[in-house]
Amino acid sequence: MTAAGGSRHPLREKADRLTLIDRWRHFVLDQPVLVDAGETIWIEDGQLLVQRIDGRLDLYPGSMNRCR
Repeated sequence: MTAAGGSRHPLREKADRLTLIDRWRHFVLDQPVLVDAGETIWIEDGQLLVQRIDGRLDLYPGSMNRCR
């Protein structure tokens, strides 16, 4: 994944390939999420948001885990 531009959400990343994720940074998802190349992901208000290629915004619940 590559960093996406925009100062409003500096922690956004754009997927560079089809990816099945179960965590992003310290955020652990309740269930795995499929993210396609070109889609943007970020965390906001305790949820993972995925901006899909078609413009749709999907929200996925999870929790922060600071332990490694």
